[in-house]
Amino acid sequence: MFRPGKTGGMKRLLIFELNWLGDILFSFPLIKAIRGRYPDIHIACAVVPRYRDLLEYNPWVDEIMDFPDEKGLHSFFKKTSFIRETRKKGFDSCIFLKTSVTKSWISGLCGIKNRIGFSGKKADLTVEIESPDPGLHRVEQLLLIAKHMGIDTADTRYEYPVPRRALESAERILTAAGAGSYGKRLVVVNPGGNWPPKRWPAVNFSELVKKILDNYPDIEVVVTGSGKDISLASEIAERVSRPGCIPLAGQTTLNELAAVFKKSSLVISADSGPLHLASAAGTFTVSLFGPTSSRITGPRGKGGNIIIQSGIECDVPCYKTLCDKDYECMKGITVEKVFEKIKSIV
Repeated sequence: MFRPGKTGGMKRLLIFELNWLGDILFSFPLIKAIRGRYPDIHIACAVVPRYRDLLEYNPWVDEIMDFPDEKGLHSFFKKTSFIRETRKKGFDSCIFLKTSVTKSWISGLCGIKNRIGFSGKKADLTVEIESPDPGLHRVEQLLLIAKHMGIDTADTRYEYPVPRRALESAERILTAAGAGSYGKRLVVVNPGGNWPPKRWPAVNFSELVKKILDNYPDIEVVVTGSGKDISLASEIAERVSRPGCIPLAGQTTLNELAAVFKKSSLVISADSGPLHLASAAGTFTVSLFGPTSSRITGPRGKGGNIIIQSGIECDVPCYKTLCDKDYECMKGITVEKVFEKIKSIV
């Protein structure tokens, strides 16, 4: 049985990761804390394949395992294969960053005896930790697991080691896209996000970019995003309609995106995974928060940050898909307010 403050014979630990970019970065302080306290144990992370790259260069992780997230019959066969391969690896302990009945069931079939997670679901746990206060920052919520293990949790910053080859690749991508003019600084705007209510309007981003280019001739602006943001990035560049605004959405891998951020003087983004990736890479960020709370999901990376929240009288966090106030929490953040904050940095 696992006991707080001791490994209880723990030699091989499997951490079932979360499913989103920002949430995975939030787990890095926990993994670092466990590695610092127990340097000799084998730490593996089971993560959805789309974020495998995020853990590839993590210095505190020994092994990365793809955890299937498909649905239906295909998922059944993938999970069966995962169970078969995991049993061979002989893990004695696992941690669920979000308690899941399915993952608990899978870990039991994998032969993992010590199963650690938060209470609240009918999962088969051997060590149940009281569910955290939802008002805590997500990093601090996850660090409660380390605290239960008797591990120091003072370090709440997450960091992302950008590999050299990604920096070199990002340099080539920027050059091919027409960015990286000699002597010019790079500013990134990241307009996308998985949840539409968190997005700042595209017209606001384009007006902000115009102001930056008009006032700072030594700056180029790159518009980043995933493949699904290509049209959004192109729309912003077309609205700006002047040299120095370069759409880059869909042209980078996760590591290359982190490298673009690292090469930049500033990243401007709503609450999103890329915002946290930029912060983890050590870049200064200006983050725009509307329906979500910066107290819970604000950037905690190595980079400095300025947080802008409109301050309208709504309960935050709010996770309504449909808003009777027309998403005033994001639309209420003015271009002028964001630009004033940017002037204090650049």
